[in-house]
Amino acid sequence: MGIINFKVYTPYKYSFEIIREGFKGYFQGEYTEEKLNNIKIIDLSSGTGNLLCVALEKLIRLSKKIFGEYRYNENWVTAYDLDFMALEEYKRNIKKILNKYGVQGEIKAFYGDSLLTDIKEKYNIVLGNPPYIGEKNNKDIFESIKKSEFGKKYYQSKMDYFYFFIEKGIDILEENGVLSYIITNYWLKADSATVLRKKLRDEGRYLYINNFNTSVFKDVNGQHNMIFTWKKSLDDKVCSIKNYVLDEEVFKKDENNLKQVVEKFFLNNEELYDENGNIVLTNLENKKITKKILEKSNFRLKDLLNINQGIISGYDKAFISKDFLEEYREYLKPFYKSKDIFKYSIKDRNEFWVLYLDKNTLINNKLLNYLEQYREKLEKRREVKSSKIKWWELQWSRDRNIFSGEKIIVRQRCKRNIFAYSDEDFFGSADIYYLSKKNMDINLFYLLGYLNSEIFYKWYRINGKSKGYNLEFYSTPLKETPVYYPEDEKEIKYIESLVKEQIVNYSEENQKKIEDYFLKTYSISELER
Repeated sequence: MGIINFKVYTPYKYSFEIIREGFKGYFQGEYTEEKLNNIKIIDLSSGTGNLLCVALEKLIRLSKKIFGEYRYNENWVTAYDLDFMALEEYKRNIKKILNKYGVQGEIKAFYGDSLLTDIKEKYNIVLGNPPYIGEKNNKDIFESIKKSEFGKKYYQSKMDYFYFFIEKGIDILEENGVLSYIITNYWLKADSATVLRKKLRDEGRYLYINNFNTSVFKDVNGQHNMIFTWKKSLDDKVCSIKNYVLDEEVFKKDENNLKQVVEKFFLNNEELYDENGNIVLTNLENKKITKKILEKSNFRLKDLLNINQGIISGYDKAFISKDFLEEYREYLKPFYKSKDIFKYSIKDRNEFWVLYLDKNTLINNKLLNYLEQYREKLEKRREVKSSKIKWWELQWSRDRNIFSGEKIIVRQRCKRNIFAYSDEDFFGSADIYYLSKKNMDINLFYLLGYLNSEIFYKWYRINGKSKGYNLEFYSTPLKETPVYYPEDEKEIKYIESLVKEQIVNYSEENQKKIEDYFLKTYSISELER
């Protein structure tokens, strides 16, 4: 894998697919002596060789067809890994294949960090299932590479470690070489992957993408994998795509039924990208809908609303309680969980309370004495160590005005677009986002109707941030959401009246009127939806 203790070995089914598509890109139907003799494949995080062993056996069998006998070339496959024991097992696996076909030769395997190794040789195929490691809990791993020339060139805050393996793979590919990887799909729209996406866009073209949108590894949850094959050439234009998506008809009837269907389609490489350089895997019909929404919209959400994340305490046990602590009444605020947010409305009463302590708080000795039991934990927080906050303050308290007054609130992660209205104190954690007016003329109810509509859901499902089939309502994708905000006050008041009714008593009849308005506004038919 490249990082010890981060091993997820590639099942044969997916190894075969990765190599099949990599070979397609390299041979392009021309299985000649010259191409077979010249092929050089590398895996920068080989582990026990689940990819290279499949590739080598395929090459040896191919040699029989071309030369009439089984042959082996030691330059065909090269392995790098940091796990010495895995590399030794790789060598044993290669020897078994050589013995199986009665051929002999040296085995090229290197123990070491492929990312920090100056690899002079160029390869025409790079295969990989690199380690999936986030920066947040692995800062020591990132620190060493950030200091290197390679790391300085490609490091981006909050990136995943596997980005480096793609970038390194591109660097050691010869012109027209092919990269074929299995990775997670979060990088397609991640803010932390702009450097990676730009490099891939500037230096080559995608040949094949299979977006599984779920984990393909047994007993590994929370991943959403994809295979992609990319060529270091600007000549190839068309990409073949398999994209697993929700069966929306089933999902509408039962939101717990995440049945998948697969779309198969082709796109020109430039059609893969949106205007912000994110990669959007969707068919041409959906792209037409996206285009209509963009053409009709006259604002981005960031033009109309402030978008803020909720509180980060740094240690919830010290600040959040189910009990109303009467002696600290003046510091307590009603605290809600994301599950307390429904479509249009919120839970009537809070179950929790938060000690809202920010830089403006005049804290008394009694409360300080109470918090003393948590002081050791609180003082370990980064912001306390850097003297940005006092030890008894919330780590990120935000502006308290965010939580009071008129606002739209949304769960950070949920299966559907569930936005609610509140004009009272509604304090919550970072898994809640708060949308407030940029100026007093903005009508929150009109925007709430749009955010809870099927048109918005369609847009965000295609273009917004998601993890598997959960939508993720983070600041950046919300800010970039296009919206039509009418000049005609009658239109605004029409939606406002319907939304106010929905807040008091939700009805499908009113929701249909809201849906019909936005469908007509964006010139999208019922069939297209």
